[in-house]
Amino acid sequence: MTLVWAGYVPNAPFLIDPPSFGDVGAGTAKALRDLKLLEVCRPDVIVVSTPHWTTRHLFQVHEGARPRQLFDFAGMPPALHQRPYEPAGNPAFARRLVEAGRREGVPVEATITWGLDHGAWAPLLQLAPGARVSVVPISIRQKDPEGHRRWGEAMRGPFADPELRVAFVATGSIIHDFDRFSHDPTSRWPEGEALEQQVVELVLASDVEGLLHLEPAIWEKLKPEGDLGPLFTLLGALPEGFAPRLVFRELAFGGFSLTTFEWKPQQQS
Repeated sequence: MTLVWAGYVPNAPFLIDPPSFGDVGAGTAKALRDLKLLEVCRPDVIVVSTPHWTTRHLFQVHEGARPRQLFDFAGMPPALHQRPYEPAGNPAFARRLVEAGRREGVPVEATITWGLDHGAWAPLLQLAPGARVSVVPISIRQKDPEGHRRWGEAMRGPFADPELRVAFVATGSIIHDFDRFSHDPTSRWPEGEALEQQVVELVLASDVEGLLHLEPAIWEKLKPEGDLGPLFTLLGALPEGFAPRLVFRELAFGGFSLTTFEWKPQQQS
C-alpha cells in the first residue's frame, strides 16, 4: 500500500499569507504545517483535486512536466502574488491515472492546458513547503458526486504501486456561501456550523453513502465548494484501513469554513 496520506483541506486565498488578512486563517495554516506531511509520510508525488478546476464532460489530469502556477484571483493584497510555488509534475504517473480511469469506464483525459490554481497551491504552500515534491493536478465535474467516487476508486490501482509513495490532497470548503460574507472575519453562522457538523460526523464515520444522500436542503444552505467533488474523489480512492481524523475547524468571514481532515493508514495513526 503506497497511498501514504490523504487530506481534505481548505484552499482560501488568506492561507497564502494570513498576515495580509489580519491573521485570518493563521490557525488553519499552522495546523497544516504541523501535520509535517513531507517529514512524516515522505511522498514522492502529490495528487491534488481542486474545485477551481472544473471541467464539463471529462475529468482531466495535468500531465505536464511543470504545471504553471495560476494566480486565479483578483483584488487581493500584493503579497499573494509574491509567493512562488512551482513544483515539477509527474507525466508518467499522470498518464497512469488516465489509463486506470479509462479501464474502469471513467470519462477522463490528459491535458497540459491548466496548471496549479490557488485552490491547489494555497494549501500546498503550508502542507508541502518548498515545492520539492512533484504534483499532479486533477479536475472535478459539476454536480456528479457518484462519478467522483468512481473516479477515485479507479485510482486505487496506481495508488497501490509499491515503487511510489503517493499523497492525495482534496481541497475546498464545506461551507462556501458568498451571500453570507461579512467584512468581520470573526462573524459566525451558528445554523451553518450545526449543519456542517452533520457532514463532519458522516466523514468521521466513513459513511460515504450518507454523504451521497445528504438532504438537498442541507446542501442548498451550506453551498459546499465544488459540490464536494474533491472529497468524494478522495473517499473513493481510499483503500481499506485508512482512518479519518478531524484536524482543525475554523470559520472565516461568516460564510466560509476551513474544516480540515486527514486519513492515514491505521498503523501510522
